[in-house]
Amino acid sequence: MLTAKQDNRLTAAENTLAALREDATPYQRDQALQDIIADLQQFTTDLEPLRQKIRPKATKGKTDAKTDRRELLAVSAGEVAGDLYAYATAKTDRPLQNAANHSYGTLLNLRATALTDTAQEILDHATTHAQALEKYDVTPERLAELKAALAAFSTGKNDPRQETTKGQAARLAIKAKFSELATLLEDRLDRSMRKYARSHPEFYHRVTAARQIIDRPGKQQSPGEDEHPPIKPE
Repeated sequence: MLTAKQDNRLTAAENTLAALREDATPYQRDQALQDIIADLQQFTTDLEPLRQKIRPKATKGKTDAKTDRRELLAVSAGEVAGDLYAYATAKTDRPLQNAANHSYGTLLNLRATALTDTAQEILDHATTHAQALEKYDVTPERLAELKAALAAFSTGKNDPRQETTKGQAARLAIKAKFSELATLLEDRLDRSMRKYARSHPEFYHRVTAARQIIDRPGKQQSPGEDEHPPIKPE
């Protein structure tokens, strides 16, 4: 029931787990990392039985439309964020600078939920400071464009999930599991590994190398299905 990309990501997770367990000496006192390893073991145990029918990359269509909505939101939010950051710098408002410190590139690379939350935060701050931002040509039309782009992306990202068949429900559950796996690896493991780059470089490089995903083609065609972005180490 896994797609080819999901199978590749699961393989990378298994390789990472093996690399972590090859030598536990570096993290004997790191209880947080030990908890991460236990969670990673649980994920691989839960997902491995689903390796029954491997499917290649889904046909495009809805994915292309979603990409267009994502790009429009990243462009609009990035432009407003630029003016908001310039205004915050002039006012020496550090918190506002941090909130506005986003570009088209960084926004485009965010996962869907993070992109939605970040764009909404940019819109909220820009709306709050709308009068001051008029000096920066942040017009009501630009804010309206950002609001519309945000609404279109937020609505469209769930389009393929509207059917209620048993098979689709299973695919949704699997995708949710992989989303949780992405959070575990990217937001917990990768950041916990930073300190080992200096203290235990051999361990660090072994694990980060294992995190790489090797794309292998699938064997069976599948109808359109939206894939979560590949997991990559930071």
